[in-house]
Amino acid sequence: MTDRWDPSIPDHRALAHEIELGNGIPEMRHLSKANEALKTVGFRIEHEEDLAERPDPIPWYYPLEGDILKAQTTWDYFTVWRMSCSGKFVTHNVLRLLELFRIVPKGTHEVGEALRVAGDVLVRGGQTKVSRVAAVIEYVSEYIAQLFTPMYLVIARKP
Repeated sequence: MTDRWDPSIPDHRALAHEIELGNGIPEMRHLSKANEALKTVGFRIEHEEDLAERPDPIPWYYPLEGDILKAQTTWDYFTVWRMSCSGKFVTHNVLRLLELFRIVPKGTHEVGEALRVAGDVLVRGGQTKVSRVAAVIEYVSEYIAQLFTPMYLVIARKP
């Protein structure tokens, strides 16, 4: 979770719980806690950056979002379609049929449902914006950022 995530806000806490549940993560933590852990075990952080905050017209979560207009290549159309409403409907009902005819193991549909929920909540985490207004001597700036990022890059060195 980015440092803008506030566990005291019920919506933020619920979002983190859904991401943990859907992706099998025991506990989501702030980026600052990850940096602190690196320093505690003796690493020196040389560079850190949230690559999701780079200016890009297409967000990191576009394949999970199901918006066909954001597809960039021919293969992307299939990738994006399968996460659209019709794609999810087809995929999950085909899984249910395959499981019914014992072509795939029992529980495959349930795993598919868990992954569908995980994809939806990751998109929601990327789309959720937090606004902070900071006044510095007559200058007001609005800082808008995501609550969740899967693209946090850290380059650290053990001295």
